[in-house]
Amino acid sequence: MTELPLYREILGGGFAALDDPLQRFHSLQGRHSLQGRCSIHGAEHAIGRMICLVLRLPRPCRDVEFGFELLATPGQETWTRRFPRRVMRSSLRRAADGKLAERIGPVRLGFSLIATDGRLSMRLDRIRVLGLPWPRRWFPLVWAIEYGADGRFHFDVGARFLRLGLLVAYSGHLELPAAAVGA
Repeated sequence: MTELPLYREILGGGFAALDDPLQRFHSLQGRHSLQGRCSIHGAEHAIGRMICLVLRLPRPCRDVEFGFELLATPGQETWTRRFPRRVMRSSLRRAADGKLAERIGPVRLGFSLIATDGRLSMRLDRIRVLGLPWPRRWFPLVWAIEYGADGRFHFDVGARFLRLGLLVAYSGHLELPAAAVGA
């Protein structure tokens, strides 16, 4: 079993290219409660709203406080995002192919991690729903970008279906714990 934090393990040498706040965030181990602010745009179609409900994706709101709980052990993390009126939990680990695997309810996602110009972006490579592969032609356009600014961990995440429009998009920042400064 590896002793490296999950993202450091997956990114290898690319981890050092990330902005300092990203390196600090993705090096946290143990249990951490962080606070931040975000804005959320919601689904544009009834089917999208139903998917959001099933996956517990956040509801639309503007510039609100939210909480983030991290439970990180080497090779595995649980993220609990406490948005207004909705809690979204996902578990992350390294997949057999070396990519990032994320489970949100009955959905399992596979991502390639790309470190460029201090930022981290995630490219969606696979989806499984209730254990069954999701056809690539039905994949949503997904973006997940992280970057550091002003000592904060910033994020911009979203998913849009070609015919149904926006599923969800949220962006904002997290304040990093003082213990992580200079770590």
